[in-house]
Amino acid sequence: MASPYPLADTCQNPAPPVITGSAKSICRNESVLLNATGCTGTVVWSNGETGLSVRVQPQQTTKYTAICRARPGCISCFAEVWKITVNTPDAPVITSSAKIICADNAITLTATNCTGTIRWFDQSTGSGWTGKRQQTTSFYATCEQNNCLSNPSKTVSVQVAAPAKPLVSVNTSEICAGQPVQLTASGCVGIVRWAGGGEGVSLTVTPYKTTNYRAVCLVGSCIGDSSETVAVVVHTAEQTSTLATTLSNGCPFQTADLSKAITEANPTLNSYYQFRTGPSLTSPAVQSPGAVLAGVYYIFGRNSDGCYTAPVAVTVRINACQNAIPSCLSNPATVAIRIDSLDWTNGVVLLTAQLGGSTAKTNWQSDGNGLFTDRGLQTRYFLSEIDRQRNKIIFTLSALDPDGDGPCIGASVQQTVTAPAREIAGLSKKVSEPVWLAEGDNRLVELTYQLTMINLGAHALTHVQIADDLDAAFSGAGAQIRSVNVRADSGLFVNPAYTGRGADTTLLTGGTLESGKQSRVWITVRLDVKQANTLTFSNKATAQGVDINGQLCRDYSTNGIDADPDKNGNPGDNDEPTLVTLHSLRPEEGESVFIPEGFSPNGDGINDRFVIQHLPTGVTAQLDVFNRWGHLVYQNASYKNDWDGTANQGIKAGGAKDELPDGTYYYQIHLSDGRDYVRFLTLAR
Repeated sequence: MASPYPLADTCQNPAPPVITGSAKSICRNESVLLNATGCTGTVVWSNGETGLSVRVQPQQTTKYTAICRARPGCISCFAEVWKITVNTPDAPVITSSAKIICADNAITLTATNCTGTIRWFDQSTGSGWTGKRQQTTSFYATCEQNNCLSNPSKTVSVQVAAPAKPLVSVNTSEICAGQPVQLTASGCVGIVRWAGGGEGVSLTVTPYKTTNYRAVCLVGSCIGDSSETVAVVVHTAEQTSTLATTLSNGCPFQTADLSKAITEANPTLNSYYQFRTGPSLTSPAVQSPGAVLAGVYYIFGRNSDGCYTAPVAVTVRINACQNAIPSCLSNPATVAIRIDSLDWTNGVVLLTAQLGGSTAKTNWQSDGNGLFTDRGLQTRYFLSEIDRQRNKIIFTLSALDPDGDGPCIGASVQQTVTAPAREIAGLSKKVSEPVWLAEGDNRLVELTYQLTMINLGAHALTHVQIADDLDAAFSGAGAQIRSVNVRADSGLFVNPAYTGRGADTTLLTGGTLESGKQSRVWITVRLDVKQANTLTFSNKATAQGVDINGQLCRDYSTNGIDADPDKNGNPGDNDEPTLVTLHSLRPEEGESVFIPEGFSPNGDGINDRFVIQHLPTGVTAQLDVFNRWGHLVYQNASYKNDWDGTANQGIKAGGAKDELPDGTYYYQIHLSDGRDYVRFLTLAR
């Protein structure tokens, strides 16, 4: 097919036009008249318009250039750039007094980074805003300075929590005293707090009497209604062990062995016995049953069903001996540490001292400078900042020397407590190139966002949710949301009611994300932007999941496809909003063909080709691309949407595959139905 254009080298390239303008500095939404002189042909502007004059209304600082076209294929170099600076003040920075509140609770917002007047979303002014909300809301503000209005600030989302009432279940509802039972609470996307103490989705208890259990759900500072009560019935054994009820020592020892009270007359009992200092299973255990001093002790047996028998009292008498061995030698002191609970988030560790032998007095110490609330057998320790920074504490439990200068010695043990592995959720958000579409007489722009959530923790995250407030991104700027479509990877559950507006800002209603894995969600939004007060839209999403301890992990999205672009293991410090700017050029009315203003042939699978969209069936296109000096660098007489930024004409670039350098290029498209398009494009890898 012969080219409809004369070859570029058959003409004498005209001189570039000279650009002047009515202003070089404006506020957003003001216009500038640009004029071109010195061109005897057709002036083609970098925004796609033609003519000696053009009126522009840039929404951000923009450079304009033009070429002089003597005829198709015969063009000048680019004109000197006319730069229009849009004096948009920096957007204010908003902070909130809380990220999660209960319904009807007041929220206070504070705006900084503005030396002018702060204008809030509701048109009120002032450095602060206080009010109440009944539903989750995203807030924003603008800065007005020297009669110029900034872009909207990054939105701050405040979640109005309505914690669901947990559903509590138990693995067995009837047990013997002292047997463990596991309680499980479901339906809480937050922290489960049990009425008897303890937090987490599951709780293991060892009741010694019939007990009722219930739980509540906490989301932020909000506490939901209590669950229905679940009863655990504790049965006691009617059987009684046959034991010796009196014991004494054997010289030269000054202690007795409680196990001597157990006879062979208990064939139905297991070999497991409990030695207590009182008649209840909750009484303190005997430290060293094999070497006890004078006193009354209680022994519990256990039958074949695992139920404890009634206690039998055993009286121990210690007879005096000549050349007696001190009890602390025959029964040396021993100590051990049991970690009852660790709440690193709130900085609390509960510890129990387990004593043996002749241990009587103990002393707690740590290698940090935290606070012990008491130093008895059970102690509560509050982490210090040093502990948190080191992510560990070493506890030391010491038993004092029982006889001072005598032959006996004390005992000591250490226990290291480390911070639990952090469960970390990260979220990234990338937007594709805008696509213009026709809908009747209206022109809509379609944006597709890819949200990628990754689990950087050591365990799976459940109840995965992603939220995206489209009202804050678009409606607040005057754009109209026409339609929203959502799809997600398998394993995630898309919320069918999601609209991105009002209360329907939750994309996902649940799902599980395994450790080290990532899942993606795509949102396609169609917008009518003819009434928008800006063509730059800022958007940010949030992700959350419940970790193995029932805690919420959250993250705000950052721009791109990597939730942790600085690779420091903490996506929480990366929360750059995802920006998209629509150029002032919109497709002409009645035109069905869409030609992009640029592409990025970098091999990432996104926008790697220069694609002409909505070409009518049977219509072919010829594409000619020129560099800034008017040289033809690419030509295809029957273009198939396959140009990847390489040169096939003229002096080729020396890079791999003859890649053209990044920059601005001028193109001409001739359709076989007679239509022509002459514009500029940006090539950016």
